[in-house]
Amino acid sequence: MAAPGQFPYDAGIHPTGYTSKPWTIRQLAGLGDPDDTNARFRYLMEQGETGLSLAFDLPTQMGLDPDHVLAEAEVGRCGVSIATVDDLAAVFEGIPLDQVSVSMTINATAPVLLAMWIVVAEETGVDPAALRGTLQNEMLKEYLARKAYVFDLDQSFRFSLDVIEHCVQHLPKVNPISISGGHAREAGADRPLEVALGIANAEQYARGMIDRGYTVDEVAPQFSFIYGAHLEILAEAAKYRAARRLYARRMVELFQAENPRSQRMRIQVNTFGSALAATEPLNNIARTTVQAIAAVLGGVQSLHVCGFDEALQTPGRLAARVGLRVQQILLEETDLARYVDVLGGSATIEALVDDIEREALGWLDRIEEKGGLMASLRTGWLEREIEDMAYRYDGLKVGIADAERDDEELTLVQAQRASGVVPGRRRPFARVECPAELKRLRIVAEEGGNILPALIEATRARASLGQMCAAIAEGIGQEKNLGTPTG
Repeated sequence: MAAPGQFPYDAGIHPTGYTSKPWTIRQLAGLGDPDDTNARFRYLMEQGETGLSLAFDLPTQMGLDPDHVLAEAEVGRCGVSIATVDDLAAVFEGIPLDQVSVSMTINATAPVLLAMWIVVAEETGVDPAALRGTLQNEMLKEYLARKAYVFDLDQSFRFSLDVIEHCVQHLPKVNPISISGGHAREAGADRPLEVALGIANAEQYARGMIDRGYTVDEVAPQFSFIYGAHLEILAEAAKYRAARRLYARRMVELFQAENPRSQRMRIQVNTFGSALAATEPLNNIARTTVQAIAAVLGGVQSLHVCGFDEALQTPGRLAARVGLRVQQILLEETDLARYVDVLGGSATIEALVDDIEREALGWLDRIEEKGGLMASLRTGWLEREIEDMAYRYDGLKVGIADAERDDEELTLVQAQRASGVVPGRRRPFARVECPAELKRLRIVAEEGGNILPALIEATRARASLGQMCAAIAEGIGQEKNLGTPTG
C-alpha cells in the first residue's frame, strides 16, 4: 500500500490528508425564487459553509422556461427556478464569485448555465477565468440512471464535451464535469458497480476529448467525481480507496497519463437520500452522521450532508443548519481530521478494498465485452442490471414499522414546511427577442461547433433558457417545442 499522496492514491490524494487541507463543507441549496436561494446561501455562509452548492428545479433542468405548460406545478420545487441570466445574478447577489467555490447540480442544460455563470461574472466585474467550482454536466449517468435529459444520447454527450472543452480552454479553476457513480447506486446498483460506472463514464469522456485532439493530461486534471455514502462505514470508506486506486492505475495503463493530477480521483460525496426515512425523521440525523463519517474516513475532498427532513421535502432552514453542523462537529470536535490515513494498515479495510476493486474491474470488463459504455447504454443492458439489483435490495429501516405518522418529529417537519419557502417564483419573467443571437446558436448547433461562444452571446442579449434550448433543438433537428410559453 502506497503512502498518502503517492500513486495509486488509495490512501488519499494529499500527503497530509485533512491536517492541512480540510474537506470542503458544501451543503446543497436551491429553492423557490432566486431571492430565496440567495438568502439561504447567505445564511449557510454565515453559519460557516465553505463552498456553495446550487440545485435547480426540474423545468430549469429540462430546458423549460417557467411559463411553459409542462413547467406548471414544478417551478421552484426541488431547486431554484432560473430562466435568464438576471435570475442567476440574483442568486449570487452580494456573493464574491472570485472568492467562493460554486458547485452546480445541472446536467442537460449545463452549457446554458455555464454561459449564464460566465456572464454574471463579467457583469459584476469578475474575470471569468477566476471562477471556481464544479458543473455536474454528466449526461451519461442521466441516461443510465436519472433520466433528466433533453437531447438524444449522442448530442447530449457532445454538449457535455463542449462544456469540458470550454473550461479547459478558458476556465482553469472550474471542474467542467462531476463524473457520477452515485446516481446509479441510488437507482439500485451495488457498491462495486457504483465504482465501476464512475470510472467507465470518466474513460468515455476522456476518449471523447482525445477524439477532439486533446491529450488526457490536458483534460483529466479538471475531472471531478461524485459518489454517495451509505451506512456501512467501513465498506463505504473502503469504496473510495478502491475507486481511487483503480482509476489511477487505469489512467496510466489505458491513457498513459503522466501528470499526477490526471491520475488523482477527486471525490465529492453526497450522503445517500435512499438511506433516509420519512417516519421518525430525527433518526435521519444519526444516519447522515454515520454516512458522513464513512466519507471522511475514506478521504474525500468535498461533502454534502442531507437534511433530516429530506425524505419529505426540500430541506428546511433548521435541517439545513443541522446538516452543516454535523460536518463542523466532525471537523472541529472529533479527531477524524487530526491524523493522516487513519484506516491505513487495517487488514479488514485492505480486504474490502481488494474485493470492491476486483468486482468493479469485472464490471468494467463486462461493459467492454458488450461493446463499450455507449453500446451498453443504447441496448439498455446496464439499466436492466441496475433494475435487477434494485428489485433485490432490502431497504428496511429502524422505526418504519411502528412509527406513528403524526409523531412529534413529523409535526416538527410540517411546521418547518409551513414556515419555509413556498415553491414558485415572485420575480417577473419576460421573454426578450434576440433573433440574431438565437439564429447564430441554431447554426452552430447544426454545423457541429462548440455551442458555448454562441450561448454566451445569446445570454448577454438576455435570451431565456427555454429560447436557447429551443434554438439548439432546432439546429440539431430534434424536439422543437422547448421554451414554448403557455399562452
